[in-house]
Amino acid sequence: MLATSDSSFLGKHKLQIWKKIGEGSFSKVYLTKVGDAEDKNPTMIATKVINKNRVSSKFVEKFLPRELDVLVKLKHPYIVQVFSVFQNGYKIYINMEFAENGDLFTHLHNTVMSESQIRSWLMQILWAFIYMHTMGVVHRDLKCENILLTSNYNVRIADFGFARFVDRGRNPGADTLCGTMTYSSPELLFGHRPYNPVVADVWAIGVVLYMMANNMAPFRDKTKEEIHKKQISKNYAFRKTLGRSRPLINLTATFLEPDYMKRTKLKNALQHSWVREGNIKTPVDVITANESDRAINSNPIITQTSLKVPAFHYHLSEYGKTISKINEGFTAV
Repeated sequence: MLATSDSSFLGKHKLQIWKKIGEGSFSKVYLTKVGDAEDKNPTMIATKVINKNRVSSKFVEKFLPRELDVLVKLKHPYIVQVFSVFQNGYKIYINMEFAENGDLFTHLHNTVMSESQIRSWLMQILWAFIYMHTMGVVHRDLKCENILLTSNYNVRIADFGFARFVDRGRNPGADTLCGTMTYSSPELLFGHRPYNPVVADVWAIGVVLYMMANNMAPFRDKTKEEIHKKQISKNYAFRKTLGRSRPLINLTATFLEPDYMKRTKLKNALQHSWVREGNIKTPVDVITANESDRAINSNPIITQTSLKVPAFHYHLSEYGKTISKINEGFTAV
């Protein structure tokens, strides 16, 4: 549990920590109540707490500023919504949307998914990443644990700790090795420096798609050498007992293409026959960008509008609008 000083600080902003719901390498995540103590129907959010004294100087100086910049910039129905960011001494508090149904990784341990459900979640992931890449952002750490599920089982892409901006008008090269080995593309494991983080994101989506269809990872070896060998030879298989359709298997192969020059484009994946046969509406069909802004601006939860993180000269009001809003305007599609 947080120290008394933390609880007191958050209490000034009408935030009350209830319990810890997650923990990562650099942070802890708490379920947080918004509003007065006597509120009988409180709004619940998630508060990510980062202790700068317990992470490397490289993380504080490089990755944390990037994460905050990215979280403030992105606003999409299938990306976790950030409401506010505070700093109190050496701790950073990121207050964000709470996903009641946990993460995809846990869900896969308990459920064999229908192709209809796989299709729905894949489309949500694709639209989130198409938007993200259009905004000049690459995630670089997509995995099932970073795909959260809301109360009505919609996707929320989370954990932008390794995300960065890329220049969309130039070759978006990256040198830093990020992410989890299971989800890393062949060119990331061995070879190309700089690599293209956009197509590396595409590979990671393919691993997620495979795992939704098979309840296991496509490459489960312990060393990157063994994994890389199987990636290059396309040495993976679908579980016959699950009876997955040939179009789904073929689509997965376009993501798990070891030659990054031949790997599918996300917009092309949306046009694949297996995706289109579901006739599922996309976010573009459901809500426009202007409607998205109105939905967010009509649901204020926290009224903090100017937040500073002096350690790296971070000022949210530079973006010209408050991010201290909650997005409740989106429903399942």
